[in-house]
Amino acid sequence: MSVYDHFRKEELPFVERALEMLTLAERKQAMRLTDFLDPRQAAIVKSLTSQVQDVSVTASGGYEGAERVRVLIHPDYLTPEAEEFRLTLLHVAADQRFHRLEHRDVMGALLHAGLKREKFGDMIVDENGCFAVVAEEVADFIRTQVTHIHRTPVAFEKVEWSAFQAPPVRFQEKTITVPSPRVDAVIGEVYHLSRAKAVIPIRAGRLKVNWKVIDDPSHLLQAGDMVSLAGSGRFKLLEVAGATRSGRIRMNIGLVT
Repeated sequence: MSVYDHFRKEELPFVERALEMLTLAERKQAMRLTDFLDPRQAAIVKSLTSQVQDVSVTASGGYEGAERVRVLIHPDYLTPEAEEFRLTLLHVAADQRFHRLEHRDVMGALLHAGLKREKFGDMIVDENGCFAVVAEEVADFIRTQVTHIHRTPVAFEKVEWSAFQAPPVRFQEKTITVPSPRVDAVIGEVYHLSRAKAVIPIRAGRLKVNWKVIDDPSHLLQAGDMVSLAGSGRFKLLEVAGATRSGRIRMNIGLVT
């Protein structure tokens, strides 16, 4: 069986690039730094280390618990330093009395400026403001070129990592009951869709479980799974709490806010 048989067709171009980087690191005994990867891509790179010898991968998104990370592919005997991930933390300074900036506002501004999604990591919005983790090589471009978000003047200011405290992930908790842990039944209950309507986006490849596309409506969810449906948001299955008297399954979920 080929290594490519373990991945979906749309993942194969990334798998090929990752294998090339791993092979180069093995042959030249040198470090290779990726752009920002989502958790599924980072997991793919880690799994592919079985195809090379004496090569390790280390990931960092700037802070503990970061979702999007840059990965350093390196010989086993090397231990990467924090600065080698080339991460810059920017604070978005803006007058938000009339329009409070959200995650999608900042992301949209960076994309509109011509940046690829792979060049910036997490967007963190809390009571202390809005922060963006970006690749060091594009930080100055962002600071000079992105001066407005919508009609609001903004300034991207560099922040030292030592001065940053990442907020905890916040969930809006909700209890649902479903006839089974099948993903079509669960997203139907979460997003108020009939079973027939829930199947449509799943078959279209718009559903991800733990950042992997799942197009099988009968896929069974487990506690800890992160589920996202394109255009509808995402949630985490926090707990499978047992059966009700009628035989339905009680689940506690956390909608990502």
